[in-house]
Amino acid sequence: MMARTTLGGSTVITRFMLPALTIFFMCCMVFSGTLYAIPTEETDNNPATTEPEVSQPTVPEDAQPNVNAELEAILKGNKKCLTCHKRERSKVLEDGTELSLQVHVEDYLGSAHGEIACVSCHVAIGNRKHPSSQTNITITSQRDYSQEINASCRNCHDEKFTQYEGSIHSSMVGQGSKKAPMCTDCHSAHAIETMAVYQPETGLPCKKCHDNILTAYRESVHGSARLNGNEIRDEHIQAPICSDCHSSHQVIAMEIGDTLRSKCFGCHENVLLLHSQWLPNAGTHLDVVSCAVCHAPFAKHRFDLHFYDNATQEPVGKQESYKLFQQQLKTLEEEGGTVDPLAVWKLIEKDKERTPDNISLRGRLEVRSGIWAHQIAPKSFAVRTCDSCHLAGHRERMGITVSVPQQDGRVQSFETDKEALSSVAAVKSMSDFYAQGGNRNKLLDIMFLLSLAAGIAIPIGHFTLGRMIREKMDKGEL
Repeated sequence: MMARTTLGGSTVITRFMLPALTIFFMCCMVFSGTLYAIPTEETDNNPATTEPEVSQPTVPEDAQPNVNAELEAILKGNKKCLTCHKRERSKVLEDGTELSLQVHVEDYLGSAHGEIACVSCHVAIGNRKHPSSQTNITITSQRDYSQEINASCRNCHDEKFTQYEGSIHSSMVGQGSKKAPMCTDCHSAHAIETMAVYQPETGLPCKKCHDNILTAYRESVHGSARLNGNEIRDEHIQAPICSDCHSSHQVIAMEIGDTLRSKCFGCHENVLLLHSQWLPNAGTHLDVVSCAVCHAPFAKHRFDLHFYDNATQEPVGKQESYKLFQQQLKTLEEEGGTVDPLAVWKLIEKDKERTPDNISLRGRLEVRSGIWAHQIAPKSFAVRTCDSCHLAGHRERMGITVSVPQQDGRVQSFETDKEALSSVAAVKSMSDFYAQGGNRNKLLDIMFLLSLAAGIAIPIGHFTLGRMIREKMDKGEL
């Protein structure tokens, strides 16, 4: 009985345990499957938030590649230089002046060259022991030393240096100017700013030499817009600063030619359309009248004449072949007085062996100085009346100049007689915009009146004579 009872109990337990275990394992499978399914569903919906973070294995410091080894070597070398050059020291040059050898450490380390080796620019020092007799450099003057260092900038900034070589600044340096700027004059020697921190609104470095121009600019519509929100007309059009019109490195003179007008039209692209709505012969006016004449209403004007080489399509005097002409023109300047355009014309013919047909005298109404050229007023103040220029006596109130571009890019202007506009040489320059009584050229006025009288008299005389002859023929008298 006991055996059966035990066996029977085991049977009962087995009978109830197997279903229970089966249910338990099924619940575990369902539960684990549910847990597995939940992250999969979230990953499909938002993979960015469910992607597990993988921790990077920790690499011992001695096993990391030393990518800054070169920089560390440079800074170590510079530190040796700054140990002495952070102090107030100077060197007496051959011309008797003193050159400061002090480098302000904070300015240098915070500059664009803070991670550049000192010897990269100071190649005369190199890796030799310094100071020593081998590195005791003989320097004639600060200007000569700046010019020597200037050449080292090309090693890293070849494109910018090439642009600089085509500028008026470089041309003036080549001509021996002691004031024309070089790289270090604008960028400084050791505190070179990065473009990220440079603020063109300060006017630096241009105002070091052109402070009066910057003052005029700040009072203009461009300067006011630049200093107050930097917007003009539309949000996407910013007010121009010095480099926008003159460029940063390839700075060019703008007294003669169409460069300045092209700069103005670059922002004011619809200028011809707007002027055509109220100004007769708008295109011709824009060719012979500079923008500042009307848009700097308080400026004084001058009528500037320049000789134009029709073969090369350039103003006379700029080319290399006009050296003799430049020398003769300099002689005229030294003699003083006014310059006769016809006398200048003869100099051109003598130098170039050309006929007058190859050279034309062109005129353009300009403001008298670069200061006025930068005092552009708001358009509500712009001149919009014809009598501002086409009024009797206007010629007597403005000066007449003859301008010749120099090889270094600058323009040499000579005062000339006010009757120059009435000369035969000036007739061609006014052929495109002559208006009777407006250009104040008596010769053209008389020729126009004679042509007008002849145009009226000839048809009337022809008709009258023909009628008289017909009457005679009808009467049989002829």
